[in-house]
Amino acid sequence: MAEGGAADLDTQRAEVAGLLKTQLRKGDTWYLVDSRWFKQWKKYVGFDSWDKYQMGDQNVYPGPVDNSGLLKDGDVLALKEHLIDELDYILVPTEGWNKLVSWYGLVENQEPIARKVVEQGMFVKHCKVEVYLTELKLCEDSDMDNVITRRFSKADTIDTIEKEMRKLFSIPDEKETRLWNKYMTNTFEPLSKLDSTIQDAGLYQGQTTTSQEADVSTLQHTVLVIEQKNEDGTWPRGSSTPKSSGASNLSALPKISPSSLTNNYNSFNNRNVKNSNYCLPSYLPYSSYDYADQGHSSERPGLCGLCNLGNTCFMNSAVQCLSNIPPLTEYFLKEKYQDELNMDNPLGMRGEIAKVYAELIKQMWSGKYSYVTPRPFKTQVGRFAPQFSGYQQQDSHELLAFLLDGLHEDLNRIRKKPYIPLKDAEGRPDEVVAHEAWENHIKRNDSIIVDIFHGLFKSTLVCPVCSKVSVTFDPFCYLTLPLPMKKERTLDVYLVWLDPLTKPTQYKLTVPKVGYISDLCTSLSALSGVPADKMIVTDIYNHRFHRIFASNENLSSIMDRDDIYVFELAINRAEDTEHVVIPVHLREKYKQSGYNHTSTPLFGLPFLITVPRSISEEKLYNMLLLRMWYGPPQTTQDS
Repeated sequence: MAEGGAADLDTQRAEVAGLLKTQLRKGDTWYLVDSRWFKQWKKYVGFDSWDKYQMGDQNVYPGPVDNSGLLKDGDVLALKEHLIDELDYILVPTEGWNKLVSWYGLVENQEPIARKVVEQGMFVKHCKVEVYLTELKLCEDSDMDNVITRRFSKADTIDTIEKEMRKLFSIPDEKETRLWNKYMTNTFEPLSKLDSTIQDAGLYQGQTTTSQEADVSTLQHTVLVIEQKNEDGTWPRGSSTPKSSGASNLSALPKISPSSLTNNYNSFNNRNVKNSNYCLPSYLPYSSYDYADQGHSSERPGLCGLCNLGNTCFMNSAVQCLSNIPPLTEYFLKEKYQDELNMDNPLGMRGEIAKVYAELIKQMWSGKYSYVTPRPFKTQVGRFAPQFSGYQQQDSHELLAFLLDGLHEDLNRIRKKPYIPLKDAEGRPDEVVAHEAWENHIKRNDSIIVDIFHGLFKSTLVCPVCSKVSVTFDPFCYLTLPLPMKKERTLDVYLVWLDPLTKPTQYKLTVPKVGYISDLCTSLSALSGVPADKMIVTDIYNHRFHRIFASNENLSSIMDRDDIYVFELAINRAEDTEHVVIPVHLREKYKQSGYNHTSTPLFGLPFLITVPRSISEEKLYNMLLLRMWYGPPQTTQDS
């Protein structure tokens, strides 16, 4: 293609500049252009005022549009990961893309990178170009080993996926089909709402879970399965077409009888455990949830498991806990929530969380099913709290906190929250101040969640300057408490007596976990009768003193594997300044001349000897000989 004239370049510059200002609209198509090619094009046409006056490569023809820098090697449609807008690529609308291609063409064997504009957000909607598509794995029910990967937009519907699967697997138009979401445990969930988008249906790329029966590193993807109706009108997977409303056909799971449920009654996550004396009345099965397979009857309301959707045990455990709170469950089963739905609360979720939780509770307490799949609940939670939208492990407490807050705001009986100024206690009795704080709290927050879960903290502050005391009562929904920790620990130590003829004795001491060496001496003194101020604590390793502890050192410096020896002294080390304590190691002597004595091995147990500071070398030598006459002390296990 010949290079355009100056007028042509001015026209290109003006047209593209105007098109880049196009507003994003839901459903429109935009195209990705490699920023390196686009920058060269901008220099070529003098897009920026600075480019017009630059020398060098501004007149270099950019050539055909080249997006190879955005693509993975060997895949003309797969984008590299972690691409950044305006740094790695430029987004241009359809008309702008068509003009660029008509002027410069597209590199051979490359495909346009087209992406849809989708809406994000629940209440405040904003449009965004969906750069990365959702990768789904597809297969046919008759040949599940033949899995094909295709990419879809989050705005694509289940109907779009079904049409693509019909084309991939050459299914005639007259054939009736239905779609299933297959999990690693051979659990099949129907996808019967064809007008639902991929996002609304809760289908996400990388829906993986770790097989508990296989190696922990083995990940298995969720697969979408298309099933064709048999010629005789039956379905290969059995049963009639599943109803919508989010119920799941779990026909691939083994049959579960009430007796087998009893045997597994203590499984917290997969079976609901009833320990309370509070008994909920029986309720009629909730008709919105129905199974094609009626073989999973529980016959006992509330005795219902929740199937994992990937690694969603964090969600199942939280729901099971709330399900076993009788006042809350009865509130939903008796439809009391219907009159208290707060659809206009700006802090709430338009009643969606309350409604989907109510449906799940009704399903679990219908007495009709031994297990359900909380897919609609999981999808709604993911819509309002995107951190829970995937299928990976999450924090159960965070999910529970979100759920309690969401239920509270969706069911808040207060439609217009008044402004309430805070008042200080001013010396009034706690009962009066607490009652006032609670009354003020329920003027703004009044729901079944407040009735059951909310309480008050008493907070007391003292001013360090004027000593004024301020007492307030603050509302809370849940408490975060530390795990109980042992305040004490046990240590095995050896006491080396002052008398060299007495063998060292082993003692098992109970000492504070957060304490000092002096606490160890006090504990040992109580058992042995040796004064604590006449003890020295040491750590002996490989026949030498590895460490000699000071009395004010922390006990945490002693490890459980350390060999601790406590030596009895003839003096009070803290008070007697006329004597000094000398550590003595025992080393083998070799008769060979010229042998380096520093390399000869140590043996036996080292010991401490107390001598006067002004002792002569001869007297010190004699004292050592006398001490050695008795031989090095030997340890014993007696206690």
